Amino acid sequence: MTAEPTGHELTIGERVEYAREHLPSEQRELYEQALREATEQALASGDYGLLGDVVEQWYRAAFIEHHGGEDWQRTRRLVDQGRWDELAPGPARDVDEVIQELLH
Repeated sequence: MTAEPTGHELTIGERVEYAREHLPSEQRELYEQALREATEQALASGDYGLLGDVVEQWYRAAFIEHHGGEDWQRTRRLVDQGRWDELAPGPARDVDEVIQELLH
């Protein structure tokens, strides 16, 4: 996925790819590690909630990284410190809902 997403709700796979394309190289390994760990946990437990949270958090970080903004330095510190709740308060999109959409 090389184009900027516009106007449609991204799938979980598109969010993963967007993050890979837009995170700085020094954060990419942290992202891949978090993604691997959440995937392993989801496969072991059958609970995909953490995986959805990880994808959403890093997608938001990548989006902000790509677009910048006035509060970027603060945002970058929050990402670097793993303070996700302060970066993106509120619930992430329900992964079970996304999976159901993909299956239909």
